Amino acid sequence: MVNKAIILAAGESYDTQDIFPKILLKNPITKRTILDNFLDHYGDNSLFVLGFRSLSVLNAYPNINVVLNHSWSTTKSAHSLALAVECLPSNEIVDIYSGDYFIEKKFFQEFQSNTSENLIVASFREDRSTKACNLVIKDNKILSKYSGKIRDTKHPESLGIIRTSVSNIKSWILSIPNKYRSLYATDIIPEEYLENFKIFIDDDQIHEINNSNDFIKYRSLRNEKNQS
Repeated sequence: MVNKAIILAAGESYDTQDIFPKILLKNPITKRTILDNFLDHYGDNSLFVLGFRSLSVLNAYPNINVVLNHSWSTTKSAHSLALAVECLPSNEIVDIYSGDYFIEKKFFQEFQSNTSENLIVASFREDRSTKACNLVIKDNKILSKYSGKIRDTKHPESLGIIRTSVSNIKSWILSIPNKYRSLYATDIIPEEYLENFKIFIDDDQIHEINNSNDFIKYRSLRNEKNQS
């Protein structure tokens, strides 16, 4: 059975001047939008949280399952997540995604076939934002997390792709009622609960697109791989 996927796509692109909802960005190789990609792998089990230019998205996809974050300009992804889980049963397991990525089919196949109920997807990529959530791990277990400059190259970055239960999310949000609106989704996971998560390391199947340079870099990379 396919889990429910919550796609957090309410925010405005922070690193581009284009007035364009990123969820509508077309993959230059598959010609499918980021939104299409989720529908291809989760179908009607996809729930999109929209905000910035939401009407443009709904005009293109009038029948998608959607929750609106009307305060998208002043909140972060944890608030979008809180809005999404309001309408879901507490015992449901959900796969949480950012709407900022071109994700390859291989990742979806491996991630969806993983039976763990608590997963965090991470990457050892070198190019990280100063806002990156880095994970301290040992023997494939997560010991702690921290934001900012990486302290050790053995600390992977959380990509904001998480699997857990709706009851967990609701509990974590209730524990920080005055704080969660300004946090990212991974930030709301309590330190003491991290040991319950298994880590899923991305092997270059997830590509963050923040601007035109990222798009062109991805296109060149995929074309090179297809030609080799």
